[in-house]
Amino acid sequence: MTGKTLLFAVTGIGLFFALPHMLADFQLFQVCLIAVTALIALGLTVVTGLAGQVSLAQAAFVGIGGYGAAILATRWGVPLWAGIPLSGIVAAMAGFVLGQVTLRVSGHYLALATMAVTAIVQLAFIHMDDITGGAAGMPVPSFEIGGRALTSGGELYYVIVPTTAVLFLIVGNIIRSRFGRAFAATRQSEIAVAAMGVDVLRYKALAFAGSAFLGAVGGGLLAPLASYLDPMQFGIPQSIYYMAIAVVGGLRSPAGAIIGAVVFILIPEFLQAFQSYLGLVFALLLLGFIVLWPNGLSGLIFRRPGARWWGGAAR
Repeated sequence: MTGKTLLFAVTGIGLFFALPHMLADFQLFQVCLIAVTALIALGLTVVTGLAGQVSLAQAAFVGIGGYGAAILATRWGVPLWAGIPLSGIVAAMAGFVLGQVTLRVSGHYLALATMAVTAIVQLAFIHMDDITGGAAGMPVPSFEIGGRALTSGGELYYVIVPTTAVLFLIVGNIIRSRFGRAFAATRQSEIAVAAMGVDVLRYKALAFAGSAFLGAVGGGLLAPLASYLDPMQFGIPQSIYYMAIAVVGGLRSPAGAIIGAVVFILIPEFLQAFQSYLGLVFALLLLGFIVLWPNGLSGLIFRRPGARWWGGAAR
């Protein structure tokens, strides 16, 4: 561990324990929401930014994670702390299978295919009334640890933020591993990678599975924050919203997921008087960054060539 890494780790741990004493409960709730949103956007960093596959199915995986954890808790008594990773594993398997089927297409055809998956999953949530509550949605039980229900932002903070941090560290290590290099090479030239004996389709499917797992875990953590699940939260517009977060923050940077989440969660707070124009603001942000700053805010902040983990994936 280098001196800079150690300093960064100590600063992060110190800030983690200091924030609950500095912020009000509602502000800690916002920190949790930023962490969860960043985790969901991190899935797009893996599948789109790293592996180069356009996915508009992230909202579907978020819904699978949220509904899966809630159903396991209400029907079979599985606590959320166990149901969330289980739902994530199920989503990852579904994502891998889906990847094997849909990733034989590319470009806008792939985007349309994943968009169709999101629509199908949302319709399933709406029409499976006996399980999901149908169009009316379903309540989410409280997050419990040791028989204690965690309901406030300050209590959930100690669960959500560390979980998000651990998953970010895991993804960072994957990016630096041979899997990350294979994903990056696949993004640059599938033909060249295939000529070297790499199973391109398998790596694409693995990227999709990783994205699905992160999205589902994010959805599972989002469920107790929201306390109620509405199937309208998991449609195509929400998938585009998550993609906008990743693009504005920086698609090829794990830090971009955090920066984008901060921007998109806090902008509504600063534009209370212009709530009806939020859609326009987000659309202009997305268009501006696609045209002018394709590397996103993280690309503007982290310009050092060596800052590969935070500033962007290996080229």
